[in-house]
Amino acid sequence: MSEGNINYVISVLDSLTGERKEYIDRYLSNAPRWFLESMQIVHKEKNEIFIEENKNVDMVYILIDGIVRAIDYRFFGIEYDYMWFYPIKVFGAMEVLLNIEKYKTTLMTVTKCTLFVMPKSMFEKWMRNDISALLMETKSMGRYLLEQARKERVFLFLQGADRVSYLFTQIYEQSNESGTCILSLTRKELSERSGLSIKTINRAIKTIEDKGDISRIGNKIIVKQSQYLKMKDYLKAITDFT
Repeated sequence: MSEGNINYVISVLDSLTGERKEYIDRYLSNAPRWFLESMQIVHKEKNEIFIEENKNVDMVYILIDGIVRAIDYRFFGIEYDYMWFYPIKVFGAMEVLLNIEKYKTTLMTVTKCTLFVMPKSMFEKWMRNDISALLMETKSMGRYLLEQARKERVFLFLQGADRVSYLFTQIYEQSNESGTCILSLTRKELSERSGLSIKTINRAIKTIEDKGDISRIGNKIIVKQSQYLKMKDYLKAITDFT
């Protein structure tokens, strides 16, 4: 990597703020220069697949900005988004640390994204020599697996409007700004995220709106903090029981 390129990487890191900045600074605090030199910055457009399930693991990606979704096509050819990811998130690390040769999921950008990318060999070498980063990555993997398992258990019991309400609370927790979350997802995207048909999504949104749990401006769905808390309280009895 040229001196100019490594300076570009550092400038991108320095441009981060808040929790993202704090996390990536701790994550890379002991990273040696040879590892930083192996990193490249890539920019992905919306709806671009950058990891495909069952392809050989060759690169590791760190999501710095944007949103990424994990897609499963195995069930009757239906496209199902079983998880959305927000910065800071590392892709390919689980396969490397578990010594899995093939990527275990397909990943597609939801928005324009900025990622750091480095060869698998460089990432693996770094992990073997940086216990602090290894522990952070292990905790991240554990949280991801627990969250995925919990979501799938909850989805087994929730149907229709309740499932969509649960999805709205999850999105709110991940992406609200100043207490308000604006969802510009299409009905197709909501269908893919929930596993429900578009017809069911339309009925569910009307039911939730009639209850006052969401607002709408055109095609955008608005979730305010008071509405999020109302949905959360309603779902708490159901999810705690299940």
